[in-house]
Amino acid sequence: MTINITVYDFWNLRKAANPELLIDPIHPEDYLCRYPQELGKGYYRWIPMREGIIIEIFDTYLPQPIKWITHAHHQKSLEFGFILAGSGQDCDGQPKKSGEDYIFGGVYPQSNNNIDGAGNLRWVSLIIKPETLRTLIESYGEQVPSDLEKAIAGVPEYFNLRPSLITPAKQVALQQILHCPYQGLTRKMYLESKVLELVSLKLADQVAAPTEKLLRLQEIDRIYHAREILLRNIGNPPSLIDLAQQVGINEYTLKRGFRQIFGTTVFGYLHDYRMEQARQLLLSGQMKIEQIAQIVGYANRSHFATAFKKKYGVNPKAYQMQKNI
Repeated sequence: MTINITVYDFWNLRKAANPELLIDPIHPEDYLCRYPQELGKGYYRWIPMREGIIIEIFDTYLPQPIKWITHAHHQKSLEFGFILAGSGQDCDGQPKKSGEDYIFGGVYPQSNNNIDGAGNLRWVSLIIKPETLRTLIESYGEQVPSDLEKAIAGVPEYFNLRPSLITPAKQVALQQILHCPYQGLTRKMYLESKVLELVSLKLADQVAAPTEKLLRLQEIDRIYHAREILLRNIGNPPSLIDLAQQVGINEYTLKRGFRQIFGTTVFGYLHDYRMEQARQLLLSGQMKIEQIAQIVGYANRSHFATAFKKKYGVNPKAYQMQKNI
């Protein structure tokens, strides 16, 4: 069963669930907000950065899908959103999927198509004022990407730029935000550096518009299927020809699809995934480095150590010891 609720009713429920402002005792610069128990359980967290930038972390569990009934309204800030868990549909009918990111803002249309699916819903959003984003971009001597120009200029049109995949590089930065080990000034500077990193990675998606012919929907599904096969076999991945045959496309389309969807080559994606899996296993501290190397597809520990150091700037043993300290 789906719950139908207006945004105004939700605000009233949220206000009732939070009669006073909650401040995190560990990080007093953070603001917390409980999710209304009538709809689910969880919280919002707001972390103010410099003027015009806020990090919003949303983590909740919804026992039932929620359909939002919204009226037209103008969101003057831009939102760079990264969906880490959950799925649904945006107010313009576009699907929202775990593992994707997006940029949206402007005047939201009246709609009842905005749906959050049941289950865990987790995202990180960077709320940025248009003038702040323009200043950041121009301070580096760059021009504003053409598809963001109207939004940054304050033209009140709804926009929801085509989503892109949360690449391993973005995933690392997001996890560093969620698990920041610092406090006070160091924490704010560290978090702001991660905001700039994520914004730059997302803007790179927008300015690197493919000159090749865009993939058809059927081809996109097969590229995702190819990724699933690849990640199920990280220790012994199929060749490009075999992988293409398994999903029913030719090798050229497979290569082109990975570049368009994931921004890298097939084996570049696999390499980044292996390194991220290795990093997580090292942080757990429950396995020896030789075991981790084998799990992520390296028969030789020294080859694994070389690849890990090239990716993260430190060898696996030093990384593990540093994090344990």
